[in-house]
Amino acid sequence: MADYLKSYEMTLHTVGPVFVGSGRTFNKKEYIYLRDKGKVLIPNESLFFQELQKRGLENKYTEYLLAGNKNEISRLDLRRWLEKNRVSINDYEKWIRYELDCGDFLQNKGTITICEFQKDNYGHPYVPGTTIKGMLRTILLASQLLKESSKNKNQIQQEIVRQAKLSDKRTHYLNNQINNLEQRVFYTLNRTDEKGKHVSGAVNDCMSGLIVSDSRPLELNDLVLCQKKDENIEGRQHSLNILKESVKPERDINFKLTIDTNICPFSIEDIMDAVNLFAKNYYEIFLSKFQNVEFPEKNTVWLGGGTGFFTKTVTYPLLGENQGVKTTVDILSQTLSRKIFKEHKHSDDYRLGISPHILKCTQYKGKKYQVGECRLIVAKDI
Repeated sequence: MADYLKSYEMTLHTVGPVFVGSGRTFNKKEYIYLRDKGKVLIPNESLFFQELQKRGLENKYTEYLLAGNKNEISRLDLRRWLEKNRVSINDYEKWIRYELDCGDFLQNKGTITICEFQKDNYGHPYVPGTTIKGMLRTILLASQLLKESSKNKNQIQQEIVRQAKLSDKRTHYLNNQINNLEQRVFYTLNRTDEKGKHVSGAVNDCMSGLIVSDSRPLELNDLVLCQKKDENIEGRQHSLNILKESVKPERDINFKLTIDTNICPFSIEDIMDAVNLFAKNYYEIFLSKFQNVEFPEKNTVWLGGGTGFFTKTVTYPLLGENQGVKTTVDILSQTLSRKIFKEHKHSDDYRLGISPHILKCTQYKGKKYQVGECRLIVAKDI
């Protein structure tokens, strides 16, 4: 391997359950909930439909899927619909794709939505390299901002504060300001075209020299269904009827990281230092406000979906705690509907000195966990 390429075997050791969504969800008509066994069965759609055809049930199933909410048949979940049509639990094995433990799920009233974990073409769970790199990019950007003097950040701070108060389409909201911020930190290559003229844009992004592979495949038995829970600073939790296929605690997500030192200015030591600076800032400004949350262990990161506002943005590293709270409230007021903003009582965030005032957590084997918490480990220099 060329001397300028530095490669490392890396491990993300899960401390709490980790969710990386495929973008697909299952409703009650698409999975079988075995309440008595605490399991959910996910059918193989092709084999399932073949079975329905053999039994002459394909039209009935189509009617079931299309039935409106006021139709009595629509109130049935898939297990009860199958029982009604004389398909017993003993018949399931032929067409079930996989099954998952429901963990500590306690159902509220209403239906359950299941969010699927990312899987490869062979049906194995994995974490895309883009997800891991996105996490590292946010951490590195935050650490650079934390190290910068207020004077150097003043102009972009003022622009973010001003723009956050203005309404815009959610898909465009603060896009220009965030892009300008990232360009100022990462667009450092000053590349030229074949005529020697400087070119602008993403070709100058030094993070192109940070190459992250997809993770090695995990096993389906590494997954568990975890319920989404929101916890406020007083320790009260609100459970939602959303279950997410998540990697269990104490599992290893292994991947390869390569640094092209001709392009990327960040060494592996820089990355690990940034990880710890980010975690320290996260704890001091946010996590410390919640009950019984300890200072993160060394090399702690937060990966995947549902980890919360702080882990996905650099608002607080850029603006600091006081202005960060004010601007975050402005952001929430512009990006959430009025109904949700009011229901979640974000107007109280000024008084509480924290925004958002909710910790994203879940429960597994009777223990509370922060969603997505992992330890990043340099397993081997290769």
